[in-house]
This record gives sequence, structure tokens and C-alpha cells, in this order.
Amino acid sequence: MLGASSLAAGGLSAQAPRLEVDVNAARIRYDTLGALTAPSVSGLAEWQRPTFLGRLAGGLTGFEEAGWSSQLRADLAGWVSPTRSVSSLRLELAGTGAYTRHSDGFDSWLTKADARAHLIGRGLGAWGGVGLAAARSSFDPEALTGWIPTAGAWAELGSVRATLSYLHTLLGGEQYPEADLVVTASRGPLDLTAYAGLRRSTSESSVFDDEWGGVTAAIWLHDHAAVLVSGGRYSSSVLQGLPGGDFFSVGIRLTPRRSRPIPPRVRAPIVFTVERVRSGGLTLRVPDASRVEIAGDWNGWQLEPLEPAGGGEWIVPGSLEPGVYQFNLRVDGERWIVPEGVPQLEGSYGDRVGLLVISNEE
Repeated sequence: MLGASSLAAGGLSAQAPRLEVDVNAARIRYDTLGALTAPSVSGLAEWQRPTFLGRLAGGLTGFEEAGWSSQLRADLAGWVSPTRSVSSLRLELAGTGAYTRHSDGFDSWLTKADARAHLIGRGLGAWGGVGLAAARSSFDPEALTGWIPTAGAWAELGSVRATLSYLHTLLGGEQYPEADLVVTASRGPLDLTAYAGLRRSTSESSVFDDEWGGVTAAIWLHDHAAVLVSGGRYSSSVLQGLPGGDFFSVGIRLTPRRSRPIPPRVRAPIVFTVERVRSGGLTLRVPDASRVEIAGDWNGWQLEPLEPAGGGEWIVPGSLEPGVYQFNLRVDGERWIVPEGVPQLEGSYGDRVGLLVISNEE
């Protein structure tokens, strides 16, 4: 559940719905099997609001002479600031459900609930909490339950983010301390993720002692398609009893729009209420223009004409829902600009885009 934890702690990120489909061909060598060729297709749907995250992911993998495997995972997270006087404090509740099934009849499931407290600064943050997990697999019909105390910290500089987390799984009288490091970076058409981890059990058995690491690169050919290249090792699962393995994968990602994190050091945006937007009270200043059109990630960057409000002001479409959006304006059918008074950040291809934040709170 590290992803949801990072989102809760990290401040603003793209909030328009995120939809992705990946098609990959991989070479995998499991710890318990030889090397296998494994084509796969997977999908991701994610919805985020200022205090809520929902994510659904699933996939289907075929194995060379070894049948197929399907995976499904759902994540929910919500967070609040308990007091206005300590705005850097966030309290989070989160839940995860996962299910895996193989064509030979093997299956496993996992559920997990987490409670965490976050302290958030400018480009820095930390959290601590505890999780309760339950899991079962075909290897053992009885469900396993365990407590997982967690702690971590993150730092961001521009579009580079590093997250270090520690988990201490307490399961059936045994302990499995684990440390994970994830670094993400985005520059122009390249999104890069590197990760590494280490687990050592405190019992005499070392079945789940493990080390892992790898790199994934997404090279965007267009705002709707990217080439994916990844390789490394993924870890075994203590709760579900699944083996680790080494892999190399090449594929393509298809999406209605590229999702990019918003750097925390961008100038703080003005937050507009959805009531103001729907009443036509949200305007952008573009003086000396006879025609202004807007394109943003809420509509696949399709141009929409803006209505003039007089005095060089132009009315933003009232159909926008609450969220955090990136956009540009085209003026008189020729030049593209970010209007006056609007925070700017780097777009998908090194250009500049504007940042628009709409809240559902009055």
C-alpha cells in the first residue's frame, strides 16, 4: 500500500481520472521454476480527489507451457487534516484487496487495512502507522493474519521523488522486517522508476529472506502511447506465499492522456470552488485577444472556445468537475500561452502548461 501512502503525503498530483492499458512480453525466471516467456495484458483505473484515492488494477498473463494467471487488486484511501492550526498533519485510513488465480486451480487472496499519520513539509514528509492483514492460498486453507507496523519518509526536488519505507510484519509468531526504496523521475518524454528492497526474517527459517530491485522506463511517443522497458527482480510475498523472480519486459502503454505528477515546488495555485466555475465566475486574463481557446487533460487536449467576459477576461467552461488539471490556451488561432497569474509546470514534451485547481468545498 506504499503507493496510496505516498499520495496521501505528497500533496498535489494529477486528479483527472487515470486510465491505462499495458501490453507486454516478458521473460521471467521464478525462484521455483525455470525461465518462462510470458505475454501479458493489464489495466489500471485511478480516481483521486483532494482527500480520496481509488485505484483498480488487473491483468492476465500467459506462460509458456504453464497455463495462465490472472490478478486483481483494489485500493482505497482517504485522509483528513484534524485541525486547521496544524495543516501539515494528515490522518489516513486505507484498505487493499488482492486476488490471484492460476489455471491449474491455485489461488490466493489478501486483504489489508491501514491507519497512518503523516507530517508534510515543503518537499519533505514522513509517516508512521500500523496495518492489519489477512491472507489465504491454496497451499494452506486456513487464513493467516498479521500486524504490520510501518514508517517512512519521502523527499521531492522538482520532478524527482524518493520514498523510503520500513515494514515489520508480525505473522504467526515470526517477524519479517523489510526496507524499501523507490525513486521516480520525469523529464520530457521519459518517466523513470527505480526500486530496491531487503527482507530478513528473525526466525531460523529463511524461506522469505529476499533482496530485490529493478528499473522501469516509460518513453512517451505521444500523450496517448508509451514504450515500456523494465527489468530486475521482484520480491516474494510473505502473506500470500508467492515466489519471487527475475524478469525482463518490453511493451507498450495506451492511455487517453499521460498522467504526470505535479512538482511540489510549483508556485501555490489558487483553488477555485466548483460553484464559482459552474456560475461562470472563473475567468482567465488574456488581454488584446479576439479569440481564445482552451485545451486540457480533462478532455484529451481538444480545443474548446472561451466566451469573453470583457476587460480582457475569458470564462472557463462551467462543465469542469473538482480536480487538479493541466491546460494551455491558444490565442487568435496562432500562439499558445499560459495566462497571467497561473502557476506553470513542465508539460509532457518540455513545454509549459498551466495548473488549474477546482475544489468541491465552498
